[in-house]
Amino acid sequence: MVSWGRFICLVVVTMATLSLARPSFSLVEDTTLEPEEPPTKYQISQPEVYVAAPGESLEVRCLLKDAAVISWTKDGVHLGPNNRTVLIGEYLQIKGATPRDSGLYACTASRTVDSETWYFMVNVTDAISSGDDEDDTDGAEDFVSENSNNKRAPYWTNTEKMEKRLHAVPAANTVKFRCPAGGNPMPTMRWLKNGKEFKQEHRIGGYKVRNQHWSLIMESVVPSDKGNYTCVVENEYGSINHTYHLDVVERSPHRPILQAGLPANASTVVGGDVEFVCKVYSDAQPHIQWIKHVEKNGSKYGPDGLPYLKVLKVRTF
Repeated sequence: MVSWGRFICLVVVTMATLSLARPSFSLVEDTTLEPEEPPTKYQISQPEVYVAAPGESLEVRCLLKDAAVISWTKDGVHLGPNNRTVLIGEYLQIKGATPRDSGLYACTASRTVDSETWYFMVNVTDAISSGDDEDDTDGAEDFVSENSNNKRAPYWTNTEKMEKRLHAVPAANTVKFRCPAGGNPMPTMRWLKNGKEFKQEHRIGGYKVRNQHWSLIMESVVPSDKGNYTCVVENEYGSINHTYHLDVVERSPHRPILQAGLPANASTVVGGDVEFVCKVYSDAQPHIQWIKHVEKNGSKYGPDGLPYLKVLKVRTF
């Protein structure tokens, strides 16, 4: 004898809901019995992130085995080869990447009996590497020794490090702005944000100022850090300033994604065990419900035509 039933894996995040059943339903409340928990298995994954600077080439390998055919999508749209995108077997190559190439990619491996999908994120941005730049290990070039008798107003000593005014970086990265300068007497440096004095309490976590490298460092940037940052370098003989613009790029929000083919149908004998797997890809924290179709007063559907459903298990990650 075989026991059967219909189970739903319902995944919810703050921005959207993904369900394997109808979007509306009638829930059956059972206050007398503790709901049983069927054997279940949750797998929550965040897509792997690949970062490239504009103009760079990017190569990604589809990490799925034994694939007869591999298909690719970007933001849910089929992806084919073009003058910048090359598809060779399990490899995807993007030549001369641009910010438009950023998004959620997926490769689906089709096999004889099933298919499997792997997801990854691509961010094409002028990101500044986290931590300190390598050139900070030697900041001697930023200081120019001045003859004590030669008084001089502030001046820039390395304008090449200041050419890039617009910085667009992903959230949670570290940002560094530099204003290497000289002068006699040695000038001082202060920072403004959007034309006003920039204080430590103006951002969560504060910031670092390394006077020996004429730099401002902000770790784990967030959208509220967007704005114009101006270094003001001055001594008694004059003042100079330079402004950078920071844009913090957030990942494109997307609804939760259930791996294709999951959860799958399963059969078992009475008294046997059965396992359902719900594999979810989500950047945001997902909320998962397992729901079963039930009967009420001999009917599977309510007066409104919607099925009766019972919540068996709820879990938030």
